[in-house]
Amino acid sequence: MSGELTKKIQDIMTAEMGQIGVFIVSKQCRDLGIDPENIAPEDLNDLAKALGKVMLTFGGSEKAKKIEQQIKKLARAGL
Repeated sequence: MSGELTKKIQDIMTAEMGQIGVFIVSKQCRDLGIDPENIAPEDLNDLAKALGKVMLTFGGSEKAKKIEQQIKKLARAGL
C-alpha cells in the first residue's frame, strides 16, 4: 500500500515537473525523515506542505496550491 502512495505522489509531481518530479519527492522525503519508497498516510500532510513550498518556486502559488490539495486529497481518500 505504501509503495502505491509513493507512486501516486510521484505521478502528481511528474505531471507538473517532468522527470525531476521524482527527484523532488525523494529530496523532500529525505528532508522530512520519510522513507521515499514507503510513504505512509500519516506523512502526507507534512509532505504536501513541503512539496507545495517547492512548487511556489517552480510554478507559483496556483501550482503550489494545486499540488498541496492533490496530495492532501490522497490522505482523505484513505490511501
